Amino acid sequence: MSPLGRVFDVSKGCVHDGPGLRTVVFLKGCALGCPWCHNLEGTSHRPQIAYDAALCIRCGRCVEACPRNPGAWALDGTDAWRDGCDLAGRCVEVCPSGARRKVGRELSVEELVREVLVDADFFRGTGGGVTFSGGEPLLQADFVFACAAELATRNVHVAVQTAGLWPRRHVAELAERADLVLFDLKHCDAAAITRVMGVDGRAILENLDALLATDVELELCVTLVPGFNSGRDELEAIARWLRQRPRVPAVKLQPFHRLASGKAALYGTRYPHADTTPPGDAELEAAARLLREHGLPVVAG
Repeated sequence: MSPLGRVFDVSKGCVHDGPGLRTVVFLKGCALGCPWCHNLEGTSHRPQIAYDAALCIRCGRCVEACPRNPGAWALDGTDAWRDGCDLAGRCVEVCPSGARRKVGRELSVEELVREVLVDADFFRGTGGGVTFSGGEPLLQADFVFACAAELATRNVHVAVQTAGLWPRRHVAELAERADLVLFDLKHCDAAAITRVMGVDGRAILENLDALLATDVELELCVTLVPGFNSGRDELEAIARWLRQRPRVPAVKLQPFHRLASGKAALYGTRYPHADTTPPGDAELEAAARLLREHGLPVVAG
């Protein structure tokens, strides 16, 4: 039976997630707890209800449609309704203003492949393809690999963007199925990863080592986050660590940004980095220069 995937977005015409013009498939679910995460829709594997209080007209239809006790609701723009929400989505169906939407849908391999192949001509004309991102796409590895196998029969380039926290058994099939792996390297210090994200940092770095021992094309992306990995000492440590690997991949630097600060309220959360200043162009250039001085091939972001 074909595996199902839980997807929160299929974004077309992308140019920063692999070569050429691409369609990026964003899958739900991630084991990391990056406090600066900008894809809040991908953190949970479950569907979510996004609620924009600014669009709400307080009509009360959501209260009437909710299968829970309507008395648990409040039409005051707060998130009291989230307590005990069963994600049935009936409030979304009846909302006349678009204040509510359900984030996350299930697709079969056949449905996903059919959806992305609408842009096959653009892939062929630009050397592009399909990128699986997230969340962490390899938490739905069976679905990703099955889609990649189908796309390979159509000669569609497949990239997988990953943060590296998944079972080691996926390494061989990832190297076989992906034409390109875009690996988001958070830090080379396993203890720092564990301290900030609450996960086993060693497992991430060991998976990266295992991938670098294969011949799959791999590019590292390092998102510079002030106070975490953007200082000179941290960057030099990353350079030294990478120079000791089986091969040294290309490195792309990008600045942390605060776009998720505008999303947090939609999901009833707060964004802890809303007041953090992202690195500017001068800081990015200085970081790239430092890594190049240490022998790393830094590519344009």
